[in-house]
Amino acid sequence: MPIASSKIKLKPGAVVRCRTRRYLVESVQRPREEGADTVVSMACMEDQSIGHKLTVFLEREIDFHVLGESSWEVVAKRGFDQPKQFSAYINTLRWNCVTATDAELFQSPYRAGIDVKAYQLEPLRKALQMPRVGLFIADDVGLGKTIEAGLILREMLLRQRIRRVVIGCPPSVLRQWQEEMASRFGLAFTVMDRAYVAKVRQERGYGTNPWSTGNRFLISHALLRNSDYAASLIDWLEQGRGGEGQAPLQSMLILDEAHNAAPASNSLRYAIDSGLTRSLRDLAPRFEHRIFLSATPHNGHSNSFTALLELLDPARFTRGVPFDQGDLDSVLVRRLKDDLRRIGEEFPERIVEPLKKPKGSLAADTPELSLSRLLQKYRKQRENRLLSEGATKRQLNADRLVITNLQKRLLSSIEAFARTLAVHQRTLAEKQKQQRNVQLELLQGGVDADSDLAELNDDEVLNLEEAQTRSALHQTIAADQSDQQLLEEMASIAAAQRSKPDPRIEMLQEWMDQHLCSGLGTDELKWKPTRLLIFTDYVDTKRYLERQLAGILGEREAQQRVASFSGGMSEENRERLKAQFNADPDQEPLRILIATDAAREGVNLQNHCKNLIHFDIPWNPSKLEQRNGRIDRKLQQARQVWCHYFLLEDRPEDRVMDVLVKKTEVIRKELGSLSPLVQRQVDEAFEAGIDLVNLDHLQGQLEGMDSATTDRGVLLTKAREELEASRRVTELEQQQDALRQLLSKSKQWLAFAHDRFRQTLNCSLDLLGVSGLEEHTDERGQKCWRLTNPEELPAQTRDKSWENTLDSLRGVKPAKAYLDEWRRENPVRPVIFSDPGRLNAESVHLHLEHRLAQRLLSRFLSQGFLHHELSRACVLPSRDPQPKVVVLGRLSLFGQGAARLHDELITVVADWHPGDDRQTALQPLLATTKDATWKLLKDALKEAESGGLPNVDTSPFKAMAEHDVQALLPFLIQKSESALTAAAELLKKRGGTEAQALKDVLRGQRKRINATLRQRRKELGKLEKKAADAEPTGLIPGLADQVAVPTLDLSKLSKKEHAQLKSDQRHWERRMETIDAELASEPQRIADSYRVVTHRLEPAGLVYLRPISG
Repeated sequence: MPIASSKIKLKPGAVVRCRTRRYLVESVQRPREEGADTVVSMACMEDQSIGHKLTVFLEREIDFHVLGESSWEVVAKRGFDQPKQFSAYINTLRWNCVTATDAELFQSPYRAGIDVKAYQLEPLRKALQMPRVGLFIADDVGLGKTIEAGLILREMLLRQRIRRVVIGCPPSVLRQWQEEMASRFGLAFTVMDRAYVAKVRQERGYGTNPWSTGNRFLISHALLRNSDYAASLIDWLEQGRGGEGQAPLQSMLILDEAHNAAPASNSLRYAIDSGLTRSLRDLAPRFEHRIFLSATPHNGHSNSFTALLELLDPARFTRGVPFDQGDLDSVLVRRLKDDLRRIGEEFPERIVEPLKKPKGSLAADTPELSLSRLLQKYRKQRENRLLSEGATKRQLNADRLVITNLQKRLLSSIEAFARTLAVHQRTLAEKQKQQRNVQLELLQGGVDADSDLAELNDDEVLNLEEAQTRSALHQTIAADQSDQQLLEEMASIAAAQRSKPDPRIEMLQEWMDQHLCSGLGTDELKWKPTRLLIFTDYVDTKRYLERQLAGILGEREAQQRVASFSGGMSEENRERLKAQFNADPDQEPLRILIATDAAREGVNLQNHCKNLIHFDIPWNPSKLEQRNGRIDRKLQQARQVWCHYFLLEDRPEDRVMDVLVKKTEVIRKELGSLSPLVQRQVDEAFEAGIDLVNLDHLQGQLEGMDSATTDRGVLLTKAREELEASRRVTELEQQQDALRQLLSKSKQWLAFAHDRFRQTLNCSLDLLGVSGLEEHTDERGQKCWRLTNPEELPAQTRDKSWENTLDSLRGVKPAKAYLDEWRRENPVRPVIFSDPGRLNAESVHLHLEHRLAQRLLSRFLSQGFLHHELSRACVLPSRDPQPKVVVLGRLSLFGQGAARLHDELITVVADWHPGDDRQTALQPLLATTKDATWKLLKDALKEAESGGLPNVDTSPFKAMAEHDVQALLPFLIQKSESALTAAAELLKKRGGTEAQALKDVLRGQRKRINATLRQRRKELGKLEKKAADAEPTGLIPGLADQVAVPTLDLSKLSKKEHAQLKSDQRHWERRMETIDAELASEPQRIADSYRVVTHRLEPAGLVYLRPISG
């Protein structure tokens, strides 16, 4: 029945039970008139729904209770638990404790399904020192940025500082992010895409905001800049903000490949906002916490870099305004593989080496050389005709594009060249048609893994390539007789050669015989336990390779040894092929994978593959690096990875590509990644293709990409200086040692161990009446554990939801697979308790956040609330002749929004004596430290596990239990109050320190914005021939004196760049106005976030230590 408000004395900070959950009361609005209702606003305190808001009419609630401070009377009421059960229970309580008093106590490394390396803790360490996380992880490719972001995310969730998470990434890695978060951190993410929106609208109605259906989402960059998705995302975020004075929005944005959000420009002067920049400028500030990931954070424009940093942390950075190096150090984490390898971290050494045909090896009439000369002749002939006939710039560019595309395809394979040449011939013979605004993406850059073209199958790609070639040729002039003669001569050579092995196939066969499979060409093939990945840009070349390898190996052998990975593959086929390629070579016959660039990103293939061959070299250095990154990354088992490419030294184009590969590799080693500036220089160098007349000039351009004598080289140097100041190689080793110590400190505080974890899971299964995990040996001879009869769980508990939980032990279900059929084909796998260190492990790594583990452990966390199998009391053996009693309580401190600020298990130990007067019989040992108490309990539990406690009469302890608790409870409360005071003081101090730090940051930013505005206005005044020393209005005097602002020649800016600068100036002026408001409010909000709103001391357990002889 409804509750009478007069019976309940309710005030903010009270803890209540409502609708079966515990809530923290945040506000109480008393009725203003007779008969009206009391309005109570609350935040949920349950782990799975922490911070969830609920507002109720108090008088109308039928299940609403103010929870008292104690429920000790039920402890030991039903006797004593078995030692193994009590051990499992108390360990679970310890593992579930969190604290914000010490930013350097980590939990997530021990709650993740990975063997965390010390260097991966640095982003976590930095993030936990920030009141509002704004962190840029700019580590080298393959160091595990996803894992580092996941560690921060999991820690923030554990500390209940966030509830809503959005991860934005390129479409090619959506699936990888989803799998990593689920398997490594036990976090389920929903992919927000068109299919999901359609599903939500079909099931819940068209007006439903799809973002309101969950708390964790993944979304592609393309949809993130789509206003339909961004607008509904903003609505969802604003719903959680709350009113004035309430807790700030607990949300996090993780932006992968964040450099895509930076403003860009093809000029060397001032970068212009992109669509993603504009979208994120509106979205990013609505998230309380932000993490950006990119190995290439700086594109060479300082104003672009500061714009990207402003999206990350607007308190420290403003677009176009110089920043303080200390602020960049605070938000940026950047390490290179080579640096870490030097201090002992195990990363493979990358060796980039050509497979070479020395100069003079090929006859002059070799088809590859003949076609190269003829294509050069055709290029010059067409160029001269176009110029002499007064061709438009559009016609010149179209002709240059199609001939460059022919050259790229010739360098890939004669098969690819022949197909496009045929289209070229037919189209030029047709009547010319003028076409405008035709997309020529395939001719300009090939299939990108993050474009919609990556979803096309091979035939669709070929048809689209033909259509784009025709479209480009329709924009230029028709072929004359001399053009047709050259085309026919090239077509004749290509037709005769297209299906034959070329010199690279011969080198490939020789390499395979030495490194992959001896006995080629015989019936005695001997495959080695390793694999080969071959990349090509073109579908035609992929098919050519398939045929040539079938010829080398034989059709039957090739069917089981060779596979292809390309766009348009179904998700199920893609995952199956990845699993096959990463499987143990002794169990899976597949040895060679031919991939187009649809596999560049989001596909990790390093498990048993240390060799990669570029059959053709992409003219985009980023593509080359992403290809190499498929095997040169974390979890690579080999000490060296080999990235090969073919070099025919007799062919001039190959010598140019050799320079490109070697130079970009030098820059990569220096910077750890390839700046977009490098790509722009390559694009400029190759704009007209590889002209054999200008080879020396072209090679010089490529060699001088990082030269300080060129404009772009200067920008590259500037980018290196701004970034590398935060990369302190000399301090790395010292930092590593400090991080290892923090990891050890956290492990000791958490008291986590794999054997205890396994025993705790078995104990939970036992409580459910189900057989536990049994030890087995896997196919590698390594230990694993199996559920004896998984079907027992749903059957014994009569709860079918366990079937869904068990699915987490079956692998990844393809989206279109039928559930029952998938379960039949994928039995429950064995489990292990440490990271296998490889992809596609046959066993599932169980960790604290795994779905199965979470559900089993929740059985212990809910004892005394939802479940009552345990009495939470135990009698344990002790070598001490004096009996003792230990009372344990769990102290929890809550802040705004019911966020848990601190958990601590409080203990009181007393010498125990029989007798009716318990106050006299018990003598508390108040000087006993917490560590000493835990050692006492640990030793006693260990003794009990070894059978140290015989069957004894525990009735005397049971009879005294309630009285003993009441006698010792005042001491426990006293210790908890001391602990509360100490923890609250630490929290207050931390809040004050971080609030002051923010004040300093905002004041420094105000000074730098002011100086920049002065400088730019003076420059504008000069440009407009106004007084050069005219003072701008609205600025704070004296702030510019000590800030150096780089000058900018405004006369060289384009119209768009001028508009962007004007827009930035308006933004600076608005920012100056908002800084004062932030100085007044934001530091206080930070301090308030560490303020203790309420606390709870709940019964945790009661232990009697009984002496044993011996």
